[in-house]
Amino acid sequence: MSLEALCLECGLCCDGTLFRHVAISVSEKQELVSLGIGVGEKSRHEVMWLPCGKLNGQCCTIYEARPGGCRRFVCALGKRLEGKQVSLDEARAQVKDMQARIASLRAVFPPPGGEPVLRHARTCIDSTTARVTEEQLEAFRKVEELRYAVFMPPPPSP
Repeated sequence: MSLEALCLECGLCCDGTLFRHVAISVSEKQELVSLGIGVGEKSRHEVMWLPCGKLNGQCCTIYEARPGGCRRFVCALGKRLEGKQVSLDEARAQVKDMQARIASLRAVFPPPGGEPVLRHARTCIDSTTARVTEEQLEAFRKVEELRYAVFMPPPPSP
């Protein structure tokens, strides 16, 4: 139950911060389309584009009926919570820290439309024509640092 509570307060895997898309089955595609959620194809596999159209703030509004790819994913912080390596309060504090870092990034890299701020910032930083300030780079680094240290799963062992 505490993992579900954390997920419903976080939303980082749904808002495009951690990923650009999630794998879906062919049978899930039609239902997602009927819900108004963006789907497509990536490397000949069906995917749901992120940010998810059913994310309200940080809360998934279809949590109980979310696609299988969403159900199966547990971020590294969620795994540590499940393994009792961190308490729910500690995990919530890390989520709030990341959300604050993303808000700071959004303040210096306001994204157009519904584009995820981290994706927008990365595009600007990688651009040969964009002028990026030290303040923008620092905000980006702070998000990326916590993203990889806390939320992204470690690579599989060889």
